Amino acid sequence: MQKVPVCVDGRLAATEATGVASYARGLCTALAATGPAAMILDDARRGALHAGNHWPEIVWRGLRARWPGAVRLEDDGQRFLASDVFRLAHARFAATGKLLELQAPGRPGIMHWTYPIPARVAGWINLYTVHDVIPLTDPSLSPIGPAGLRRRLEAVASVADRIVTVSDHARDAIIATLSISSDRIVNAGAAVSDLDQPSRPLPAGLVGKDYFLFCGLAEPRKNLPRLIAGWQASGVVEPLVLAGPSFAGVPMPDGVIVLPYQPRDALVSLICQARALLLPSLAEGFGLPVIEAMALGTPVLASNNGAVAEIAGRAALLVDPSDVDAIAGGLLALSRDRDLRRALSERGLGHVARFTPIAFGERVRALHREFAGDSRLVS
Repeated sequence: MQKVPVCVDGRLAATEATGVASYARGLCTALAATGPAAMILDDARRGALHAGNHWPEIVWRGLRARWPGAVRLEDDGQRFLASDVFRLAHARFAATGKLLELQAPGRPGIMHWTYPIPARVAGWINLYTVHDVIPLTDPSLSPIGPAGLRRRLEAVASVADRIVTVSDHARDAIIATLSISSDRIVNAGAAVSDLDQPSRPLPAGLVGKDYFLFCGLAEPRKNLPRLIAGWQASGVVEPLVLAGPSFAGVPMPDGVIVLPYQPRDALVSLICQARALLLPSLAEGFGLPVIEAMALGTPVLASNNGAVAEIAGRAALLVDPSDVDAIAGGLLALSRDRDLRRALSERGLGHVARFTPIAFGERVRALHREFAGDSRLVS
């Protein structure tokens, strides 16, 4: 299997974004830590000024989307390249309901899509990571339209050699929601990566280990109204810091500090120096900030159900996310009890061993070995 090429889509891997982008970076790091580094499937126009945004390009993409036939990939030694490949895949699916077919040069290999992109590499093993189906199971908790997502997931599942996911909770939900056979979906987890602790100073007004931190999107599933209400009810003196791209529409009482989107090193510094990271979500597929905080020695308060509880295990202070008083009690305990914070920090550092790049890479490589005898990979 070592000679079989492995490719990962680069739709988000080269960005500093969180969520799926963190997963993609972790997957690339994990593969490099356990064998040959993966090739990257990338947009040949990435980095071009306004690439894909001018109206002539939008019109041209719409026309290309309706043309039958596959898109040929170019090989530059480290990447497979095709112009506008990710936008074109979505345009093709929107226009025709069909996946964009790609043709790669050289011998067939394993293509690992880090998100259900409506595309496939012909003649290759195609693995698709589905992080969650929250828009289908709890539409009120997500801004993603359930009907369009269901069509795309069903189309991807119909051609996938395996669906890969990140938690047992997500796996069970995917099986139940999409009626996928259990032997076609595997929980490989995820990895914590790029957590070098920078010496970046905190934003003005923040003191290390003297604030509570939430980082993420202001989606309904993140449960921000109850988190804010719990912080108010707790009476703790530490400010609540919310770091994310936008919190428009979320009422902010005095004492809540809102930070805009943070570069990766600044976000790592914020997590590392927080008194505790808070993630009392109503629904998650994984909950990567929980593991990132634990890897940095920061105590965690998290939901006592769903994927977050599964991932956090006994290494976090778990509370009922629907109960404001429970959230308040957890915050008060973390504010006052130094021994509790120390114990959670120690447990967290031990708990993250299963989420290292090597551990994740070994699980992914084990999945790859299941296809060792596949006729597509046997020369």
